[in-house]
Amino acid sequence: MISNAWRERLIYTLMSAFVVWHSLAIVVAPAPGNSATAQGLRALLQPYLTLLRLDNVWSFFSPTVDTMKMSQFRYVIEDTAGEKLTFMPEAEFSGFNPNYFWFRTWHSEIAENPAAYADIAAALYCRKHASLHTVSITLLEIQEKSFTQADFLAGKQRWDPEFIDVNTIKQVKCPSE
Repeated sequence: MISNAWRERLIYTLMSAFVVWHSLAIVVAPAPGNSATAQGLRALLQPYLTLLRLDNVWSFFSPTVDTMKMSQFRYVIEDTAGEKLTFMPEAEFSGFNPNYFWFRTWHSEIAENPAAYADIAAALYCRKHASLHTVSITLLEIQEKSFTQADFLAGKQRWDPEFIDVNTIKQVKCPSE
């Protein structure tokens, strides 16, 4: 049996090793890839970096706001009467809800790889809105254009029509009931 003193030393040593490992990961993650040392350490740390989403460049810590472009996933349903309703699924979640990140990533995948995910998403939304007698679903990606401080001070909103580009990902007919 391990005595209490040895147990405490072992726990302290393991905690110290974890702090050193994590600190090394934080320093190596944004390091430039042209160094042989950084490449070797990155290969060792990559699973840990990916798991905790630490594999970012230095600009992650201080982003340049002017160059950051946001995008949103939206879908439009058309019912049997021809009425069109627009939905933004991200709005269903708070930014603090863990599901927000999962759904945001999924919506990005739909926009980037519609051949693999658009039909699945459309079928899901057809079932979700079946009570509205949905005929078709149009999946959209809304890309933000440049929005400056002057625009904000002029009372304009980031998602006003003049500051966005609407890209149709795919239009899918819903199965009839």
